[in-house]
Amino acid sequence: MAKIASRIDQLTGEGALAVFTRAKELETEGRSIIHLELGEPDFHPAPPVVKAVQEAVAAGRDRYVATRGIPPLRSAIADYLKRTRKLDVAPAQVLVAPGCKMALALAMMALVEPGDEVIYPDPSFPIYPSFTRGLGAKAVSYALRENNEFQPDLQFAEQSDGHCIYRASDCGHRRTCEQA
Repeated sequence: MAKIASRIDQLTGEGALAVFTRAKELETEGRSIIHLELGEPDFHPAPPVVKAVQEAVAAGRDRYVATRGIPPLRSAIADYLKRTRKLDVAPAQVLVAPGCKMALALAMMALVEPGDEVIYPDPSFPIYPSFTRGLGAKAVSYALRENNEFQPDLQFAEQSDGHCIYRASDCGHRRTCEQA
């Protein structure tokens, strides 16, 4: 049997998944559970979304797409970022991923070297330090404080030699401290 890479030992699971599993067990026992552990909506997609998906599948748009995302979606994201965040981002600079963890993993694999220092906010997603350690880098947390409206401490980031991970919207985005 093939040996599993040693870096896997550095990855830790998220407690939310264990809580979710236990909550599902309790539901099968008839207990009423309000799920707050995964960030999954407690409602189904709106009827227009369901209709659009059905129409897309019926029209044959149910196959793999370009790995960076379909051009109309990338353009719409670039427009959204310009309109809502005043960011001038070209569609060619947009990468669509199948979830935040995948986007974070890809960005970190592209930019973090073994031995690098990565700073991340606390509280944050448990995956931040886990991915960091898995890449052979050092995870260093910094506190998000109420007196700063739980926003990243950019002064701390600028004084650090490390890479920064911070929360923006509902997804972690990685920038080097020089860009922060």
